[in-house]
Amino acid sequence: MEHTRYSVLLVEDNRLDQLAFARLVEDQELQYDCKIAGSVSEAKTILDHKVFDVIITDYLLGDGTAFDILDSAKKTPVIVVTGSGNEDLAVKVWKAGASDYLIKDMQRNYLTAVPITIENAIRHRRSEGELRLLSRAILNIDDNVYIADTYNIITFVNRVFCETYGYNEEDIIGKDCSILSKDSPTNDDERKDFPSVNGGEVGLFHKRKDGSEFPVSLSRSVIKDENGDEVAVVVIAHDISERMRVENELRIENLKLEKKNRLKNELAINVCRRLMTLADELDSIISDVVSSAQGNVSPQLQKNIEQAENKIDRFRGIVNEFLDISKLGEGQMQTAASKAAKQRVTCE
Repeated sequence: MEHTRYSVLLVEDNRLDQLAFARLVEDQELQYDCKIAGSVSEAKTILDHKVFDVIITDYLLGDGTAFDILDSAKKTPVIVVTGSGNEDLAVKVWKAGASDYLIKDMQRNYLTAVPITIENAIRHRRSEGELRLLSRAILNIDDNVYIADTYNIITFVNRVFCETYGYNEEDIIGKDCSILSKDSPTNDDERKDFPSVNGGEVGLFHKRKDGSEFPVSLSRSVIKDENGDEVAVVVIAHDISERMRVENELRIENLKLEKKNRLKNELAINVCRRLMTLADELDSIISDVVSSAQGNVSPQLQKNIEQAENKIDRFRGIVNEFLDISKLGEGQMQTAASKAAKQRVTCE
């Protein structure tokens, strides 16, 4: 048992029972801060000003019953004490919201069960609170969440799941998870339409209630009990329709860009080849001029001819450099072309 100090309200109109409870707390050195009310009205007044960890109340009180205490207890766990022979009544108050009940005997031996009953009631109420908080979180999370048992039967769905898949909760609870899945692709054409997620893992298409399909990626978390046995699996289904749409648009644009680059590259190569042919023709013309002069070339003309030949050689070098660049990968072309341009500027 945890050594935690609890605030306890005892609602009991029998003075001897009040004293017996106080003696129990003192003898066992229980970590309780106790408050005692002798009637329903007194208990309600106390509850208006103070919150307790647990309430223990006799069923039959001078001005009411345990049902009145249950109405005022709000979220505080209530343990109801009934007389021997009133087991059916105890079940009724338990169904009405009591956390537990104890059967009172003449010797007051029931008091020995009070500490563990209090501990269990508080733990149970805390667990219920945590479960409600977790349920609200799952219900309101902006992803499609469903829980299936070990037989693949859906036991829980959240609000977003119902909106996405088009099911009401009562329509889908108890159904096999296979109701959500499209059959695996059977040929290459269908397989092309399946999304690839998580580093190449093939994703799935899920079906809505109306039969329409959409791509999903699934995140699974196995739930185990206290013995480590698997009892359920929580599945988060991410609708990746928008992501696939964007990826397809990017893929199409990349293909278009690759085609443009390829055409530009082919055009540049063709232009370079024609320029090389033109350089050869200019070189041939200069050679013919020199041959025609038969050595009668003035110094100035000789200088001009040499300058022209140098420029043609430089021109060939630039064109050859560009042709080499065109052989690089398309992803490197812009960087290489920029470098070549800088080199040409330096030469000039």
